[in-house]
Amino acid sequence: MKNDDLIILIAELAEALSGVADEFNVRAAKAARTMPTANDLSDAALVERARLLLDERRIRRRFLPDELFHEPAWDMLLALFVARDERLPMNVKTLVSLSDAPTTTSQRWIEHLYQSKLINRVTDTVDRRRLDISLSQFGDQAMKAYLRALKLNCLDYYVGA
Repeated sequence: MKNDDLIILIAELAEALSGVADEFNVRAAKAARTMPTANDLSDAALVERARLLLDERRIRRRFLPDELFHEPAWDMLLALFVARDERLPMNVKTLVSLSDAPTTTSQRWIEHLYQSKLINRVTDTVDRRRLDISLSQFGDQAMKAYLRALKLNCLDYYVGA
């Protein structure tokens, strides 16, 4: 092959690669405009995801032994996240019943969640023996961040990223 032929071949390959690169850039820009970001996921979408997770956990318990998936703190955080959106009051007794754990275990987890600054505890003004429980601002932000990451991860999976 002569030098002139080689130069022509290299120029043709460079032009073809440039066209491929241009097409790639156009497609990448289009994908970036259409892919959801963490900010695109509304609070309502996050609450719906939390509800689905709670439902999945309940369904799982119908078919498999409870002790395989025993995470009372996680059940409590999900329930508190959903309750916050629905503006439902949550007290210790209700939270314990939602955790599917013995009362003493649930109470220890409530204390741990409180010490971790994920929940707030407020004494009920009507019945001073009762504690109302809610997600703290830190707990709410942590749950939203987790659910956004989880939702985006699922979208990446289904989109094929």
